[in-house]
Order: sequence, then structure tokens, then C-alpha cells
Amino acid sequence: MTAPEPRTSADPRRGPSLLWINQFAVLPSDGGATRHFELGRELVRRGWDVTVVASDYHPQRRAYTRRTDASNHDAIDESIDGVRFRWLWAAAYKGNDWRRAINWLSFHRSVAAMRAMPSAPDIVIGSSPQLFAATAARRLAHRVKVPFVFEVRDLWPESLVAAGGRKGIAYHALARVAAGLYRDASRIMVLAAGTGTYLAKQGIDPRRIVLVPNGVDVNLVQPGAAQPEALGAPPLAAPTTLIYAGAHGPANGLEVVLEAAAMLAASSTPVRFVLIGDGPSKSSLMEVAALRGLTNVEFRAPVPKSELVKMLVSADAGLLLLRDAALFAFAVSPNKLFDYLSAGIPVVCNVPGEVAGLLAASEGGVQTRNTGAKALVDAIHRLRALTPADRQRMGRDGRRWVEQHHSREVLGTLLDKVLRDIIVAAP
Repeated sequence: MTAPEPRTSADPRRGPSLLWINQFAVLPSDGGATRHFELGRELVRRGWDVTVVASDYHPQRRAYTRRTDASNHDAIDESIDGVRFRWLWAAAYKGNDWRRAINWLSFHRSVAAMRAMPSAPDIVIGSSPQLFAATAARRLAHRVKVPFVFEVRDLWPESLVAAGGRKGIAYHALARVAAGLYRDASRIMVLAAGTGTYLAKQGIDPRRIVLVPNGVDVNLVQPGAAQPEALGAPPLAAPTTLIYAGAHGPANGLEVVLEAAAMLAASSTPVRFVLIGDGPSKSSLMEVAALRGLTNVEFRAPVPKSELVKMLVSADAGLLLLRDAALFAFAVSPNKLFDYLSAGIPVVCNVPGEVAGLLAASEGGVQTRNTGAKALVDAIHRLRALTPADRQRMGRDGRRWVEQHHSREVLGTLLDKVLRDIIVAAP
């Protein structure tokens, strides 16, 4: 790649420039986590020039969203609300086998071959869990002599084991890649406080670790504006509807929903589960649900954020679930939590530790005793036992808390200060 000439933030022509590389970044129209777009938009409002580099091969749909021909390897540029997206090609894959690694490596090559940006960035962020994309971001930052920030959205390779993998050759190879990224980063941006504590225990200077958690654009939804038709709810004797919106993968532990659904159906408890999203486990989950005759479980395709918020406000509660893994007690910051709270609906959560603490602080939901199906059923019964007024209060409290602590405006102000401080401190 021919890198642009380095420049300093003292350039009087415009504000600072950020290049944010995350293979899995998406726009609200794509369905999925929109952290990078929404925070990028907040930075633009604060005078930044922001470019997000991502792949248009959607990580959940396993399909291209911008190019119609997989043989087209050209970069595709798009600008939304002042945030520039550069969509790069990455190889297609379907299952979680060696082709997934090829997808990662092909995106790394696309970043390395990317033609020069219109102007040099003042700072470059490379985002996990795609460690090879982060190494490409590091190389670019070093070539133009600007700070490199390593954003740790998920701890890798540790999350590989938490999702049911093992510590084989791939694990140790990725561990070496991660160690190099931690070593070379000017700062390490974490989304969960527990991730920072964990890294500090691994010998990383805590002064190099900054916390910028996940959040939500609270302006997307007005709680109380329920539209039952958004979920196709039965008009009479409607059951309690619990909605799950997100990835259907090994780490999400959605098998517990099927077990809980069977228990609730056996006791004739009117509860309905709506699972929205996609992922490698979805087909098997649908097969099991069909074999067991679980008519109280519905699977929906991913939808744009504008449609998702209508579904959320129409539900009685949101489901926040992960499989039983020690890592998830301290190293995750699920977007779902903030999406549900912003919609003003109670949250039923089986994630212990830090996430449970956030939910307790919000007073916006019900926590399970553990990650098992019986505990989920018990939590649902506790939610159903509340009066309508108490459930509404829970929704209001959760919404108020997320507005105060995890709105994109609040986090945009935080990120703006964090990045400007890094630029100023750079040698």
C-alpha cells in the first residue's frame, strides 16, 4: 500500500482524522451491532473526520451486502451521516471451519492492498476479535507514524475456548498475535471493565488501558410506542412475549431457550419466544425446535435496526443469554442489554458477574440464578408475577439508566476525549 504522508493534528484545515478498522462493522440497515457507525457519527459531530474500514460479507447472514458478484474485489465507498465506510472484499464462508480463517486472512490482505486514503489519519484503531485485521491496522499506523489503538471487543483467543473450542495450535498461534498487538498498541480500548482487569493481571500497564463500553442510540426508539403487529402477536389472550435479538452461535447458548420453552409448554404457561438473527447454530436450533414441536418458539431473519426497535418495544421483555463460561462473567459488554433497556422493556438475563451488575444498577430486569433452563423458567415466572405497573416501572428505570450512562452521546464525548488525549501524548 502506498501510505499518505503523515501529518499532525495541528493541521488548521480540519479536525483530527480517525481510521477505524473492524471487519465486522455494519450500518443500521444491515442488521447487527452498530457501535462503530454510531460512535463514528458522534465523533463527526465533534469535528472529526472518520473512516470505518469493514467487509461487506455479513458475519451473521454469510452473504455480501454491497457487491453482487463475489469475484468483484474492488473497494466500495459509502458515506452515511458524515461517516465514510470503505467496504473491502473478504472470502465467503458458511460454517465454522478452516474457511472462516481464510475469510479473516483475505480481509487482512484487502486492508494491506487498500489504496491510500484521501488524507493521513491522526490515529488508527484496529478492532478484535479479528486479530489479523488489527495487525493490518497496526502496520498502517506505524507506516504513517501515528498512534495505534487496539480495541478489544472480545478477548481472543480466550473467547474461542469460552465458545466451546480447545487450546490447540490455532489457539496458541492467535495468542502470539494478540500478545504482539497488546505490546505495540499506544492504548488498549476495552468494552468491559473486567477485560481491563484481566489484561492488567497479564502484565499490561493499566495506564495503557481505557474503557469505552458499549451503548445505544437512544433516539432510535420511544418507549411505550408499542406496535403489536410488529411481532405478529395474537390479538386475543396474547402470551408473554420474550425477544432475543442477536447472533445464533455456540457462545450464545440458545439451546437453553428450547429447554425452557418445552418446560413452559408442558405447564401450559402462555409464553412465546421470538429469536431474531442468524448464525452458525440457527439451522440446528430450528431443527430441534421442529422435532420437539415447540410452537412457542419462533425464528426470524435479521432485520435493519429501524425494524428491530419496533419489535423490541412490542415485546414484554428482552432475553440476554450466553452459554456457561467463566470468561463471560467479566469480559463481555453485550449490545443487547442496552438495546433492550433503551426500548423500555424489562430484561431477563442469565449472564453473571459484570453484566449482572449492570442490570442490577439499571433496576431494569430480572437475573437468573444460573445459566440453566430451570433458572430461566423461574426468572420468567418472577417477571410474569409482577404487576403491569411494576413491569412498566422496571422499563422506565432501565431506560433512564441507559440514557444517563450508555447513550451514544455520553460515550461519544468519552471517546472524543480519549482519542484526543492519545494524539496529544504521542511522541
